[in-house]
Formats: sequence, C-alpha cells, structure tokens
Amino acid sequence: MTSPMQPRQSAAADPGEPEPDPNRDWPPLHPRHLATHAPYRRALVIVLIGFAMGSLFVFSYIDALGRPVARRITTAVVGSAPERGPFVSALETAASKGLILRSYPTRRAAQRAIDRQEVYLALVFGASSTRSVTVLLSSASGPSVARVLSTALPQAANSARTALAIRDTHPLPSQDPSGLASFYLTIGATILGFVTTFQLRANARPLPLPPWLAFTGGLAVIGSLVLVSVVKGVLHALPVPFFEGWGVLALQMITATAVAAAMATLIGRWAIIPTWLLFVVLGNTSSGGAVAPALLPQPFSFLSRALPSGATVGLLRTAAYFPAAMWTEPLLVLGGWALVAVTGLIVASRLLGRGPGSLP
Repeated sequence: MTSPMQPRQSAAADPGEPEPDPNRDWPPLHPRHLATHAPYRRALVIVLIGFAMGSLFVFSYIDALGRPVARRITTAVVGSAPERGPFVSALETAASKGLILRSYPTRRAAQRAIDRQEVYLALVFGASSTRSVTVLLSSASGPSVARVLSTALPQAANSARTALAIRDTHPLPSQDPSGLASFYLTIGATILGFVTTFQLRANARPLPLPPWLAFTGGLAVIGSLVLVSVVKGVLHALPVPFFEGWGVLALQMITATAVAAAMATLIGRWAIIPTWLLFVVLGNTSSGGAVAPALLPQPFSFLSRALPSGATVGLLRTAAYFPAAMWTEPLLVLGGWALVAVTGLIVASRLLGRGPGSLP
C-alpha cells in the first residue's frame, strides 16, 4: 500500500527513465524543431551582418570621398615674399588653409619635386612688377586635387589681381581623364583575390594547404597578368610598364587571397567580415584612387599609406607617370603585407591543424 507521504508514480512512467530536471525548460525541444529553427536564426544573423557591412561601406565612402576638402596639399613656391604674398594668402583662403608651402630656389627644382611626387603643384612667381604666377599642376598626381584647385586658383588670382597661367606637367590620357584606372585596377585585383578564395573554400574542400597555396599563387600570377593586359593592352587606360604593373598587381592579389585564407582558417565562415572591412571599407576608401590622400580626413589619410590598397594605387600611379619618384615606402608596405599574410596563414594552419580548404 502506498504511503500518503510518497508521491504516486504514474503508471505510464518508465522506471528506467531519469526524473525530469526542474531547472530545464519543459517540454524539451524535439531535435527536429532545433534543426528547423537553426537555419532561420543563421539567416537572420547573416542578413543583419550584411546590413551592417553595407552601411559601413556607404558611410565610409560618402563621409571620406563625398566632400573632398583641401587639407594637406603640399605646394612648391618659387619667388620672394613680396612677389608671392598677396596671391599665396588669397589661395590659402580659397583652399580653406589646406596648403603646406615649401620654398624652392628655381622653377627647375620645383618641377623636380613634382616629378618625385614630393609636391602636388608649384607656384612660380614672376617679377613683382608683372604680378603674374605660373602654376605647374600635375593632374596625374591627384585628379581630385586638380579639381579642387581649379576653383581655388582663379578665385585667388581675381582676389590678388594677379595674372594666372596654368600648365599641366603630367596630364592624364584621354582614355582615363578622371585618373581612376589605377583605382579600378586595384579593386579588380582585390575582389578577384578574396572572392575566389571564398569560392575555393566553399566548393573545393577538402584541399590541403600545399595545393591551396599552389592554386592561389597561380591565381595571383595569372589573374594579375590578365588584368594588366586588359587595362594596358586593350583599353590603353594606364601607361604603366607591363612588368612593373604585373608585379604590383600580383602582390596585391597575394595579399588579398592570403588574408582571406588566414581569416577563414582562424574564424571559419565569418572570415568575410574582417576581409571586407580591411579591403573594401577601409582599404578602398583610403587608397587615394578616387580622392587624393591630401583631401581625405583622418584616419583615412594615414591609412592610405599603411594599407595594401593605398600602396598598390600609389605604385601603379608612380610606375605610370612618375618614374623618377621613390618606390621604397609603398613597396615595403605592400610587400610586408603579402609576407605577413602568407606567413600568418601557414603558421595558423600548422598550429590549429586545419587550413582554409579543410572540412568544417
């Protein structure tokens, strides 16, 4: 007979089944329910991340590129203070105090500074009695700078009552009047690099690290060859020496593929997020291809010198228009990124025991 103090056991209860945990949700979800809801939750997370990434892209482009303002336009000045005073003061006012003035003894020295990309333009003043200035402007150094100055220079000349003559020392070709070929070429190499990386991960697994490196290395070499051939040989839009352009684009593609692969090794399916932020949101915005670094706000002006996309745009532009300029800094930046990205991919794969082409 059952004691009144003891709970009555249900006749349908299985004596071998454990008692339900009172702290657990009840009734428990059937595994079929979990399998049904998981894709929806993942889809919602992906859509929200897509909104965030797209918003960052639009915000960074409009904020940094939509309102180009003179901030750090390095300018060579040739002439004594009495000759240049009124015009320079008026130009600084018209350019929102965004000029960085550097004195040079002769017109030839100022022209050499433009050829080396040390300055964007030069102001060469005549005798004080003539009240004239010759502006040596380089469109290839930064088309956006030339556009900003196209308004500021006439305003300054009218204000200072100075005769103005403008000479473009490095004009852009008719096939690329806006000077965007190096920018689009960099974007193409970058997208080809990291998108192909994610497609390999999605559709060519399992793929061990050595053949992965072989495939992506071949992609960089052949892909950059195709891109530079199209831009230089077919479109004639960028007068870059063939082998220099090929090498620079190959380094950019190696960097893009290696960074994407390293992120895939470290964080798996979410690797697109840091890759997108690095190359698209920050890299393309700060590259100087659409708007020159002298017109960009911080931190984009600094990032143009620190990120691989800015180095690639600078190297392509230098090779095409300024063979006398120094390659050291952008080449070290781009080569350093490529080396660190490939090394990081190999080290991460060895330490974690998986590679970008491994099964999940």
